[in-house]
Amino acid sequence: MTVSKTETLILGAGLTGLSCAYHLRDGARYRIVEREAQVGGLARTRQRPHGFLCDGTGHWLHLRREPTKKLVDDLLGDNLEARTRRARVYSKGVFTLYPFQANTFGLPKDVVAECLKGLIDARFNEEHGEAKNYKEWIRQNFGEGICKHFMYPYNEKIYGVPLDTLASNFASRYIPQPSIEAVVDGALGLSREALGYNAQFVYPKRGGIGALGESLKAGLERDVELGRQPVSIDLPRREVKMDDGETIAFDHLVNTIPLPRLIELLVEGDAGSVPEAIVAASKRLRANSVLYFDVAIKGAPKEHQDYHWIYLPEREFPFYRVGSYSAVERSLAPEGHRSYYVEMGHYGDVDPSKFEQGVMDGLKRLGLVEDEDDILFMIPNVLSPAYVLFDAEYEASRAAVLEWLESSRIISVGRYGRWQYNAMEDALLEGMEAAETIAAARGTGE
Repeated sequence: MTVSKTETLILGAGLTGLSCAYHLRDGARYRIVEREAQVGGLARTRQRPHGFLCDGTGHWLHLRREPTKKLVDDLLGDNLEARTRRARVYSKGVFTLYPFQANTFGLPKDVVAECLKGLIDARFNEEHGEAKNYKEWIRQNFGEGICKHFMYPYNEKIYGVPLDTLASNFASRYIPQPSIEAVVDGALGLSREALGYNAQFVYPKRGGIGALGESLKAGLERDVELGRQPVSIDLPRREVKMDDGETIAFDHLVNTIPLPRLIELLVEGDAGSVPEAIVAASKRLRANSVLYFDVAIKGAPKEHQDYHWIYLPEREFPFYRVGSYSAVERSLAPEGHRSYYVEMGHYGDVDPSKFEQGVMDGLKRLGLVEDEDDILFMIPNVLSPAYVLFDAEYEASRAAVLEWLESSRIISVGRYGRWQYNAMEDALLEGMEAAETIAAARGTGE
């Protein structure tokens, strides 16, 4: 058995782990391991047949804070370009502007009336207590019409669970809540599309979103150890056993792998070191999975085939969103071709083969596919975990696990390391903060 020692061991080379290593600087004082053959985590770009590049669904950079703006500019420089969102909602047989709640113009008049009346009733004519769950929260904020025609079915398709099992306002940061004036304007066709946090974003001109992770990797003073993963963590001895038999002793452990998996590894290493209450809390943390297909098609896009992404609330479509890699950045597809990703949310295991025909039929109905012979490939992929489920157990269970990890001097950060919903900017910031925590601990001798 090989035993080695490092000051800091980083588990996972997604954006958070890479950012931590990048800001630690001194390659002699850390090691970073990643089970995949490529860095970037969720935000990596895959080489596909025929010269296509696919990101693994949509990943757009929304940079609002100076430290991350400077970091990304240092890393990507002139490879970045600002984009203005071109998104649509498809329902009732028509494309309407996004977000649905502020853009009902073009829908059947009875649907528009139902949405407007429901919103006005919810805002002015109904009395509401505190929302007890997510379904109540969206009903109180948007009214019955908007919920019936968009909010209920769309969110059920994303998360794969009943909306009344989710916490009340977990998504409020990401859901545009327009004024009555904006909703009325949107019903009359006087709306503007630039609502919501993702109306503007930046994206690489070359290399897909994976260019960000690869640039971070190129800036490290020590190589990422790819194709390696831990099989157990002995907390009392502060050692990690790897899948190839090496044991790595550490002073600081930075975790970015899913929180429930981290607890499993700690139990494997020394079950007695993990309180039963923490094990139980970690088992109450839930997430769904997302099945998506990367699709490549011959032929330059027509207008409706060239939106950045399309939301699909109606249940006859098995997918909740279709995005186009090539509409955002032409270089991701060969000239005269286009590419898409098609997303479906599930809770539990999923068999991609059961959805291939439904996806094909839905793409035809949308007019994105005109002739099946034009399809070069349709590759299924499963993200698991995907969206963390913010249910009644979430807050207390997550807090208990994270507080115990902190008391055990384990830094758990990132989307899944902290079991949260966050953006790429948040991932970069949490990596920076983890590096700062380690630097501060050096000064105190911890």
